[in-house]
Amino acid sequence: MNRVLCKILIAALCGTATSSMACAQQAQPDVTTALDTIFQRFNRPDGAGCAIGILREGAAAILRGYGSADLEHDIPFTPGSVSEAGSVSKQFTSASILLLADQGKLKLTDDIRKYLPEMPDYGTPITINELLSHTSGLRDWGSIEAIAGWPRSTRTYTNIEALDIAARQKHLNYKPGAEYSYTNTGYNLLALIVERVSGQSLAQFSHDHVFVPLGMTHTQWRDDFQRIVKGRAIGYEPTKDGSYRQDMPFEDIYGNGGLLTTVGDLLRWNDALTNNELGTFVSTEIRRSAQLNDGQTIAYARGLFNQSYHGIAEISHSGATAGYRAWLARFPDQHLSIAILCNAGEANPVALGYMAADLFLPKPAVAKINFAAAPAEQLARNAGLYFDAKTGSVLRVEVRGGALHAGPGPALQPTSSNEFIEDGTTFRFEGDKLTRSSDSETAEYHRVQPWQPQIAELKSFVGDYDSEEALAVLQVRMVLDKLLLVPEDRRSAAETMTPLFTDTFRTGDGMILHFRRSAKGGVTGFDASVGRVYSLAFTEVGHLASHGRLR
Repeated sequence: MNRVLCKILIAALCGTATSSMACAQQAQPDVTTALDTIFQRFNRPDGAGCAIGILREGAAAILRGYGSADLEHDIPFTPGSVSEAGSVSKQFTSASILLLADQGKLKLTDDIRKYLPEMPDYGTPITINELLSHTSGLRDWGSIEAIAGWPRSTRTYTNIEALDIAARQKHLNYKPGAEYSYTNTGYNLLALIVERVSGQSLAQFSHDHVFVPLGMTHTQWRDDFQRIVKGRAIGYEPTKDGSYRQDMPFEDIYGNGGLLTTVGDLLRWNDALTNNELGTFVSTEIRRSAQLNDGQTIAYARGLFNQSYHGIAEISHSGATAGYRAWLARFPDQHLSIAILCNAGEANPVALGYMAADLFLPKPAVAKINFAAAPAEQLARNAGLYFDAKTGSVLRVEVRGGALHAGPGPALQPTSSNEFIEDGTTFRFEGDKLTRSSDSETAEYHRVQPWQPQIAELKSFVGDYDSEEALAVLQVRMVLDKLLLVPEDRRSAAETMTPLFTDTFRTGDGMILHFRRSAKGGVTGFDASVGRVYSLAFTEVGHLASHGRLR
């Protein structure tokens, strides 16, 4: 039996709890003991859990499960438990597009309006390739709906509704190909392109051309969240009292996420890409890093990140949907694959995965970073409130415990008096300007002065604000001495507005509202920004009891 067929058999056998335990027992005892220690906090029957799969060339698969898949029925989380892969799913949508390209049925350079004529003409075409690499400039549909008061899982969204939301947008975050900005919208549109080109839904096309040929017998798409899925783990979020509550993705949108699978099937997928089992074109192009218009190469490829871990090449993607967490990685030079699926919303599969990888990868050389001592007075000068006018994001830099912190994150490590690093991100302070840069993105912030408006000033913002792009009316209301932002059609989603700097507020869920004024000083509207949506415009429309907005 050749190596590939052997691995197919291993993946098939290890889809059940009994045989997966046998597979795990083939691993060296010290490895399984180390894995049990890494996942110790999830290894209890009254808590949500995780499964991990590890595949090395020439060795049997290591498959381990921890915790519970279903807390109501005391069902353990095993390597055979079916869990949701979040954005790890994107590479399967990408592979379907690449298969169609390899068959000559589409080109990656095609204008998406060739297949999606509903989309607006923005003056510069958006290509299929730009959807694949998150360089399209499209706003994230889920973030738009969150601004409108209806975040994901509060409604049963579908891919057609994602298209409708995208087609309403009069503006992009930026010119196509100019920048990188992660957006689920692109992958929902890709799912529709697969359907319109092949005549099959993405679920059926990938079943016929990917899952069945590769022997991924436990994998399917969550294109109908009400369908019964045997062996599915329930997604959970921890509560303040230490217990759990269900957190499920009650939506039929997929392609951006929504893959139901097992760690064994994910290992099978990685092996197929390594061995070109879907063809050289697919396995080569899916991992090709994208280039921006200016020639810059970014870390994102087509549903995958090309990264480096302690100097070792890594091809990976993480995922998070509702209470599910996932990570799938290949270290090609070391012939190592790791798959992690969790139904615990508090799990960090990337951190867990790296700890597992450290059991097999060569020990890294000690990084030679010339850290510098930053005087307290210099730290104080760098502290302050910073605003990125392009994205609408706000960053608060503070001195805590004698160190500089950007937001709630860990301490920034100084490499000079005005440059700091934290987890691969560089922060450079130049007077009132702060530049934050990483492999894929650079953001420029400028210092702003905190604002403490009087009640009379707050009252000037009261009114109703309409957005045709969000298809929503948001009401600003005064309650005691605070402003509330209230979706007209979902009053239970009201959020307190906290003043940041002049005419700018942050809501409890992190949305930034930057109010606009006329030449005479009257409030005329605001721009709403949150993560993957830059400056979504709302216009002041008075103070009416109801606008009859239908969504």
